[in-house]
Amino acid sequence: MAQFDVYLNPLEDLRDSHPFVIEIQSKLLKRPVALIVIPLARLAQGSEAVTLLNPSLAVGDEALVLETLAITSFQPGELRGPVANLSQHASVIWDALDFALHGY
Repeated sequence: MAQFDVYLNPLEDLRDSHPFVIEIQSKLLKRPVALIVIPLARLAQGSEAVTLLNPSLAVGDEALVLETLAITSFQPGELRGPVANLSQHASVIWDALDFALHGY
């Protein structure tokens, strides 16, 4: 498990609208009891992502939206087999978190 790994959403009932979650937790925490994640949502027909708080990120060929305010956690065993890693978008993800937590 690595920071910015993307996993299938462990909540099967939400996979149609929120197919993935992205782990944002630092690897400095050894053997955590929970992993902090943010859901990645499909864009609703005709809607646009808010660029700073909810940036668009791609997993494979699918454009998704980081739903920053829906931050949550799962037990490590609930996240299995990352499907992607979005570390190349770290600055965009941190900007969204900074805006949510600090207003800038």
